Amino acid sequence: MNVQVHKLTKRFGETTVLKNLSFTVSHGEFISVLGPSGVGKTTLLRILASLESPDSGTVQCGSQNAVLVFQDYVLFPFLTVHQNVAFGLEARRLPQREVGARVGRLLSHFGLSDKAAEYPARLSAGQKQRVALARALAVEPQLLLLDEPLANLDKNLKRDTALYLRGVQREFGITTICVTHDQEEAMVISDRIALLLDGEIKQLGTPAAVYYQPNSVAVARFMGPVSVLPNALLVCCEAPAGERSGTCMLRPEQVALRPSASGALTVREVRLLGLYRFCILQAEGTDYEVFTSHPVELHRGQRVDIDRVRVSIDKEAVRETV
Repeated sequence: MNVQVHKLTKRFGETTVLKNLSFTVSHGEFISVLGPSGVGKTTLLRILASLESPDSGTVQCGSQNAVLVFQDYVLFPFLTVHQNVAFGLEARRLPQREVGARVGRLLSHFGLSDKAAEYPARLSAGQKQRVALARALAVEPQLLLLDEPLANLDKNLKRDTALYLRGVQREFGITTICVTHDQEEAMVISDRIALLLDGEIKQLGTPAAVYYQPNSVAVARFMGPVSVLPNALLVCCEAPAGERSGTCMLRPEQVALRPSASGALTVREVRLLGLYRFCILQAEGTDYEVFTSHPVELHRGQRVDIDRVRVSIDKEAVRETV
């Protein structure tokens, strides 16, 4: 089922939460609406689920068979796992034999067969998430809407569950729209990411495109650590002939700092942040924040050459940013 959103606007009082949004989701596609808290992600999801009405614009879906999975799962506490998954089917008055067969298949698929008689209070967060997803899929929706589906999970479980969720979505072939504030989660599960900032979609593209080819500094910074440096500092940067000077945005894996006694920059601060280091470098009285994942020992007061950054610029990939 295709979903088409055209010039969608939503206001609450004098505040415009969503501003003229337009995008299309293809049949079987998994798209994540990514953004910080308070930018209108959940409002958009509620409009798609017909729980809110837009002030202007349209949403076109090929079917009304859509299911919304809430962030806190909303499992019925006094129903067993089996009864929770069966709830939507029984509400549609399907024959009990069909209900039992469909629920049994889903519980087996999600590894919950041994939890069928358990109540939600006895389940882990990951198990609750799977029950909520099984309940949503039981009614065979054509559109699945997910509101921060992994927000209640710890980091390791979140990554595993994200991969599992993506696999399930592919297997069932359900058109899926997910809202999340987690960049890593969005990149793992999505075919495309719509980055929502200040009520507007600032960029829509594949995870790789949004991460490595951001169309603005704001997009680059939201998607992860980035060094924003004037091209003049990257003296070994091989830019196409005739390109004007400007600003270069580099991910940690694209930056290599090399200590040099005659280096042009001085290390004012350095912090290890797991997979990369955060450095404050000073040149001619100006501070620059630099992230690098290349293994090199740095310390305060050390001189470094930023001209050892290994960067080449593909003319076809060059784009103007604001």
